[in-house]
Amino acid sequence: MGSTAIHSTKLKQLSQTGDRLFDLGQFEIALNTFQEALKIVLTSEQQINILNRIGLVYRGLEKYDCALKYLNLALQLAQEIGDQNLVVMILNDIGETYCLSIEYTSALRYYAQALEIAQYFSNLLGIGIILNHLGEIYNLLGLFEKTLNCCQKSLEIFHKLERKSELDKLACQINIATALSNIGEAYLWMGRYTQAKEILELTVAIRQKICKVTLNKFSQTPDSLDKNILHNNYPNSKKSSQTNQLLQQEKICLSQSIICQHGADLANTMNLIEKVYRHIGQLQKAEKYRQQKLEIWETCGEKYVIYNTYILPFYLRFSCHYA
Repeated sequence: MGSTAIHSTKLKQLSQTGDRLFDLGQFEIALNTFQEALKIVLTSEQQINILNRIGLVYRGLEKYDCALKYLNLALQLAQEIGDQNLVVMILNDIGETYCLSIEYTSALRYYAQALEIAQYFSNLLGIGIILNHLGEIYNLLGLFEKTLNCCQKSLEIFHKLERKSELDKLACQINIATALSNIGEAYLWMGRYTQAKEILELTVAIRQKICKVTLNKFSQTPDSLDKNILHNNYPNSKKSSQTNQLLQQEKICLSQSIICQHGADLANTMNLIEKVYRHIGQLQKAEKYRQQKLEIWETCGEKYVIYNTYILPFYLRFSCHYA
């Protein structure tokens, strides 16, 4: 009994540390941490969650074949134990991985499987997330009416979840912003500029707030977790002054990572609004948004400019379980 409790505590520590490292963008160290966690899992559910995390880390490293290998292992286990919420989550992750590797046909196939299961079990969160991802692909394929259909339904779901407080408010806002951005982009390419401008300006306001709220959330990380991460990164650090300095560096890195994750989405929305204003001949406003987006893109780097698909931070993601 005591041994089980020790293993559970150790697994929790490794999982939290890996999650934080992932959110810091330190994928290689996060990978090592999750692989250590995988060695001490006690239940199928724990194994599924760690395999899933490893798959997402490989995806962050853009090693898509490795990502799919681990995600499929997690999927097989989730199917074996019959946890349909986990099955939906992992199918969605596989679809998103195919989307990032520009294999849209495969992505649509996995999203369709996930959506069918989520609808059968009335999994509103899963349905909303999948519909957002479908909307993104439909925009990429030029199927704008399908985007509007998917994302308007998703928007209704997340507004409902937010009103009933059935999901973390930040997670709701992130998904609402995603749905709105997809809708605004569809209106832009359909030439419905007035609607596009209204929707995209609302999206910018929401995403600006998300950046501030998320930064504040992450700054409240428990000292014990900070020290655990510090020990994994700098095991030979002993002096308190050096420890404090290293912790401060970690905080700075975390802030930069948050800016890149959420700021890139904000900049991509500004990019769309810039196009809207150029189409309607309001060049001064277009230039304003161009300058703002360039400042953010310069901070975020090329990787975040190219990929618009957003992954929820781990502390939000695995508290939801797509249920």
